[in-house]
Amino acid sequence: MIEIKGVSKSFSGFSLKNIDISIEDGEFIGILGQSGSGKSTLLNLVAGLDKDFSGEILINGKSPSRMIKDGEVAMVFQKDLLLPHLNVWENIAFGLKIKKVSKDEIEKRVKDAIVEMDLVGKEKRFPSELSGGEKQRVSIARAIVTRPKLLLMDEPFSALDFNLRDRMQKMVKKLHEKLKVTIIFVTHDREEAFYLSNKIGIMFRGELLDYGTPKDLYNNPKNVYTAKLLAV
Repeated sequence: MIEIKGVSKSFSGFSLKNIDISIEDGEFIGILGQSGSGKSTLLNLVAGLDKDFSGEILINGKSPSRMIKDGEVAMVFQKDLLLPHLNVWENIAFGLKIKKVSKDEIEKRVKDAIVEMDLVGKEKRFPSELSGGEKQRVSIARAIVTRPKLLLMDEPFSALDFNLRDRMQKMVKKLHEKLKVTIIFVTHDREEAFYLSNKIGIMFRGELLDYGTPKDLYNNPKNVYTAKLLAV
């Protein structure tokens, strides 16, 4: 379980205001809002990338920084951040080698991830030889190969065209159903949030205005902003 309790943060004229969310294991949570609403700021706090905030974040009773240290949290960004001097296989295996996983186990996990993300035949290619969609598939493979308890995704498909985005969404949805990993997915695209998520948090100017299942948000929005955003 992830517990976000009274989390606030102020910087450069922006404030994240008293965020409260409880997330059960295995849920797919969409964080939906326009640019500047605080979505990525909140995700960075959950990821342990920023420790300067008030309130409390616990992931299975541990702090985000402890979860990162234990290798139980993985993150996929909008930019792929692949290591340019490593090929696809080596990029996916990189985190496992850092964790000193056995050679046989690395072989098995990387092969499984390559099949899962439809990268068979591309193992020896370098990032410069890949399309945008392929790079993101490698990024996701690199994240899931470590078998995280929590997967954080920060608008990973926003730079892709419609057809690629649609394909990636279907792959991630299938992956979630198979692995049962908890996912927090930041997006500004309401269709994407509705398709992928079990629950959605609506953010605006640093506040969590609404939180619930897609059906509940659509049928019973708590405020005018949610109704307009979801075109109710």
